[in-house]
Amino acid sequence: MQTPPSNIEKTQIHTPNGICAFLSHYPNNIAFHAGKDSKDTILKNRSTLISPFHLSNLAYLNQIHGNIILNAKNGGFLGDGDGILITQKGIIGMIMVADCNPILLFDSKQKILMLLHGGRVGLQKGILHNALDLLQKDFHTNLQNLFIYIGPSIRACCYEVQNDVFSDSTLDCGKIIRNGKIYLDLIAVIRAQLESYNLTNHTIAPQCTCCNKTFFSYRRDCNCGRFALFAYLV
Repeated sequence: MQTPPSNIEKTQIHTPNGICAFLSHYPNNIAFHAGKDSKDTILKNRSTLISPFHLSNLAYLNQIHGNIILNAKNGGFLGDGDGILITQKGIIGMIMVADCNPILLFDSKQKILMLLHGGRVGLQKGILHNALDLLQKDFHTNLQNLFIYIGPSIRACCYEVQNDVFSDSTLDCGKIIRNGKIYLDLIAVIRAQLESYNLTNHTIAPQCTCCNKTFFSYRRDCNCGRFALFAYLV
């Protein structure tokens, strides 16, 4: 099943056989909790984006900047968490972001799909480690078979932080001091976490969400909506 053209712009992600994935764009908000759009508008945007799927096939979370990964046995609201595990066709996962990293993991041999909300706090709490450990433990995934994609997110050019975010060593590899200010490179943090599993083959979208107005950015606009990474098994 391929996603047909619609009147809402989206970007198809080049993926291996077995999955289909794409990104939604500004100004089409897909989040009930963010932005100023009505519920009807959000539902219409979601419906148009995931066609020919129905809204009942859409699996989504109340994202809490944590490390919980939930198994989507069907579409609909899954609960509190920041990761969606999909093992069957007919379910389309959605991770909402507006500067955080949308991350896709796909085991091309076992046909296991995982979507993660990888923001600063979630990465500190180990959501990426949890995902990789879960794939190994529960599905005996050979991590070298993984397709890994990191979507548009705020990058080191724009992510100015205070020193207190480095309360532990988790983010130290992403710390940049430039012109007397401190910046955080979350892509460097993600790379380091992947490299701790000997994973160096991954695809990273080039866009900084704060620089690129194709996407929502909380740092740039604060009271903004959300765009999303969508993916499903085929």
